Amino acid sequence: MQRIAAEYLARSQRESVPVTIHGVADADALLALRARLVAARPGGPRITLTHLVVKAVAQALRNHPGLNATLREREIVQHGAVHAGVAQALPDGHLVVPVVRDADALDIDALAAAANELAARAVAGKLRLPDVQGATFTVSNGGAVPSVRWTTPIVPLGQAAILGLGALHEAPVARDGAVVVRRLLPTSLSFDHRFVNGVPAARFLDEVHQLIAEPHRIRLGADPEETPPC
Repeated sequence: MQRIAAEYLARSQRESVPVTIHGVADADALLALRARLVAARPGGPRITLTHLVVKAVAQALRNHPGLNATLREREIVQHGAVHAGVAQALPDGHLVVPVVRDADALDIDALAAAANELAARAVAGKLRLPDVQGATFTVSNGGAVPSVRWTTPIVPLGQAAILGLGALHEAPVARDGAVVVRRLLPTSLSFDHRFVNGVPAARFLDEVHQLIAEPHRIRLGADPEETPPC
């Protein structure tokens, strides 16, 4: 598995023009939202911070289609639907990236249920090939290691971009002329410069940060708009 992953990632580095930009999001309100969702759904699927970030990313990609794109026979194809790869570290140290289909159209419960089911099958070694194919954008959460803030994730082969998340941490920040302690979420967006330039990529990351800081703007229900085909 490691040999296949190494060949795949090395090929991506050779064939892409990777650039990484780093940022930080105020996650206090998003964590409060997660707590409310968990309390309101005692028998529902386990909703994680990653699930909420995936939902925010899927919504932002609607406004930045250049990042929701893949290469198909040397042509850039922008996708109407967001199929989110969610990177997962396995107990043995290997990495798999199961794909949550139509992440932009699913409500948060359906997204969490799909992601949890894929994660369980990944740990059990029961993922099928279609489960790891077809992602249009990838999210990788490295926040399990508390001291890690920013990374330079490798863009998955053929995709436009990947968003890496660092460890949540408390830090003093300035708000309205006062210093307050907030819970911050570091972010690292790696993108292939052949797909998109730096300013559009930075604007996408900024919109993701805004949605994390103001999660009442995240559409947690099923998208009322019909999801266009791939």
